[in-house]
Amino acid sequence: MLTPQMWKTQFDETCGWLWKKGYEVRTYTDATDCVSFYGKVVFINSRNHPETKYYTLLHECGHVLISNDSARFEKDMPMYARSEDGRSARSKAYRVSTVAEELEAWKRGRRLAGRLNHAVDDTKYDKQITDSVMSYIEWAADGGGI
Repeated sequence: MLTPQMWKTQFDETCGWLWKKGYEVRTYTDATDCVSFYGKVVFINSRNHPETKYYTLLHECGHVLISNDSARFEKDMPMYARSEDGRSARSKAYRVSTVAEELEAWKRGRRLAGRLNHAVDDTKYDKQITDSVMSYIEWAADGGGI
């Protein structure tokens, strides 16, 4: 089991990986965990446990990786989740694509941890995936917030 300092070290090393990709990481209280592609900033809620913050950062890195390889992801999905068209954003295909991207980002984040030789507790990581993705499934089933 890693100590909070070890999780922080892995977090910092992952921030370094993002920095090399041109992204800045900002952590602050109650931040909405997300990536701003236009500002090249990853936001992480500082209230979470160091392990949770690290897994969330891996997930956001997964979104960066998807964005860098969006042509392949678009080919595999009925409607890539970055649609700017309001009608498309309300479609079932868009909602399915959004859920698929969330799952893919978690998968790519875990693979990144492996490439960085970082420790991941697969049981806890999988629980975080389940909790996070379930909220997107509920959103999609509810019509995408329409």
